[in-house]
Amino acid sequence: MIPDSADAEPVKADLQQLIQRSGELTAQIISAWQSVERPNDPSSHAAEGLCSLAIEHAVATQSLLGAFPAAAIALIRPQFESLVRAVWAKHAASPSDLDRLIAPLSAQSQQAAKKLPAVPEMLARLEERGPRGAAALLAKARSRLGDGLNSFVHGGIHPFARNRDGYPISLLIDMQKNSNALSFLTLIVLVEITLDPDVSAFMATLHQEFDDVLPALEPFDVPAA
Repeated sequence: MIPDSADAEPVKADLQQLIQRSGELTAQIISAWQSVERPNDPSSHAAEGLCSLAIEHAVATQSLLGAFPAAAIALIRPQFESLVRAVWAKHAASPSDLDRLIAPLSAQSQQAAKKLPAVPEMLARLEERGPRGAAALLAKARSRLGDGLNSFVHGGIHPFARNRDGYPISLLIDMQKNSNALSFLTLIVLVEITLDPDVSAFMATLHQEFDDVLPALEPFDVPAA
């Protein structure tokens, strides 16, 4: 439930504008992914698939936020975890991890996938092997979002209280901007997969164009082409 009053109408309009602009940003990110050649080595293949999942969650969040905010906010957690897995797959996954991740789905592969590391272990591996600053950036996002998103995913006190008392528009705006930041970070993964200088330049332009719908970003280093 979003508070409904005359005073809230201009702020609601701000939220709708944000959601519209967020859709434009996501469309540009999707277009970038579709427009370049990607190598098909196991780490790149896995990272690309996981980024696609992250973007799918982002699109769903935009679609649901105005009408079903509890469901929309809950989707930011799998968006984040898909991004973490993508960065891990590109930089820190072992060959056996990648085999388990990209194997055709079956009862056997489902059982084998239980040996894949959880998010904290992925972040620890990224600290050792990933781009400088990647693990710290993702760990900071996890720390800031973790408890609240966990509550929304599991039907905890956060969504219970918000559905009873209402969702402040400022909270919804912050959640949409956080989702946008995660979407934007998928572009960094694309740059790392392709090492295409045009994509790197596009990323900088896109950040400037959509600065109004992004929180402060601390992108980690991108290898030189």
